[in-house]
Amino acid sequence: MAKKKQLYTCLSCGEEFGKWNGRCTACGEWNTITEVLQKSPSALPDPRAVLLRDVGSESLQRALTGISEFDLVCGGGLVPGSVVLVGGEPGIGKSTLAMQIAGSFRTLYISGEESPVQLKHRADRLGGGSGEITVSTATAVSQIQALIDREKPECVIIDSVQTLSVSDVNGVAGSMGQIRESTARLVETAKISGIPIILIGHITKDGLIAGPKMLEHLVDTVLYFEGDFSRDYRILRSFKNRYGSVNEIGLFRMTGEGLIEIRDRNSIFLNPYANHAPGSAVSAAIEGSRIILFEVQALVTFTNFSNPRRMSDGFDLNRAILIAAVLEKHASLKISSFDVFINVAGGFSIRETSADLAVAVAISSSMKEQPLPERSGFLGEISLSGEIRPVPQCQRRAMEFSRSGFTKLYVSKQDAAEAKEVFGGEVVAIETMSQAVSRLFGD
Repeated sequence: MAKKKQLYTCLSCGEEFGKWNGRCTACGEWNTITEVLQKSPSALPDPRAVLLRDVGSESLQRALTGISEFDLVCGGGLVPGSVVLVGGEPGIGKSTLAMQIAGSFRTLYISGEESPVQLKHRADRLGGGSGEITVSTATAVSQIQALIDREKPECVIIDSVQTLSVSDVNGVAGSMGQIRESTARLVETAKISGIPIILIGHITKDGLIAGPKMLEHLVDTVLYFEGDFSRDYRILRSFKNRYGSVNEIGLFRMTGEGLIEIRDRNSIFLNPYANHAPGSAVSAAIEGSRIILFEVQALVTFTNFSNPRRMSDGFDLNRAILIAAVLEKHASLKISSFDVFINVAGGFSIRETSADLAVAVAISSSMKEQPLPERSGFLGEISLSGEIRPVPQCQRRAMEFSRSGFTKLYVSKQDAAEAKEVFGGEVVAIETMSQAVSRLFGD
């Protein structure tokens, strides 16, 4: 009889080894390598296969949570049998959102971090009632599966995935092996029972040790809570969705009574009462199915140092350096002796190039100490040759500018005709960065 091969794994990172070591060579942790208990294989039923054309194509019946921003990010509500992972930093509002969702269903709420009394206090504070919410502090996956079979809830919420454990897997709760195996078994339970499961997961700065990043391939939907703790708004962003679009966002405001949906999304990133000062320009970004208007702020100041500083918050720093070089080369702005600081108001982050023109004119406005025309929007990508290139879905962006009361829109020559069809004000076609500076500041 052949001898079983021993296998060891690191409890910190999950790396596998053929022999025991005191230190993991993958993550560098000490005394985290343990032997994997190998189980004898059990008899499996014969596999089945069906023709794809014989599979029913009935539409998915989504369950609405009553929180329209959450339903939007999920693609229209919770799909039966789906597993949703909600990640974010501790204290960002994940448990608050989970309790508000729980109040919309006959929910089984599994909490490994809080007692039933604490959960009752939160439910009372949020004002959603707790009559249809069943709570448990069980953390063993086998116990949770038994509760699901017995209670047959409409929705299951587990807060958090780091507290789960499986008895036949090595490692303590929160280790890589435990989190992976626990999630895999809960996914199987969700598919068999047809009950949606929401998993709450904390992330660290690297997003790896705490769990959510390594679970993305196991679950159906991955949502992340973003936001600055110094501000009261939160962004729920979709990074993966098998039943809807990705990069969708939901906007919330954190209050003492819980998370409140923000209807007027542009009120966060645009300040209608701000003074019309130099260095401020407005552009538009696409976030899933939404258009977000945001304000770009620039500050250009003279420096006595040989290497001027380039700093950016909310906008890619390398892109900002590129735009500054284009202005120097093609718009005759001598900013090589000036520090340039870029900020996107409200803590918003831009991940696309449609804001290039707004950043460039904001820098030019601050440099020349001349404000830009009031109620004006800017859309355009800047090439290395100084040309203004078109942006994707310009018509949708122009419609949002028009709806928000803007009277003038600066776009590329290629986008001008499309923008004029939907924009209620004046559309100005710009071909080059030099032309933009000339028309805006009369140089």
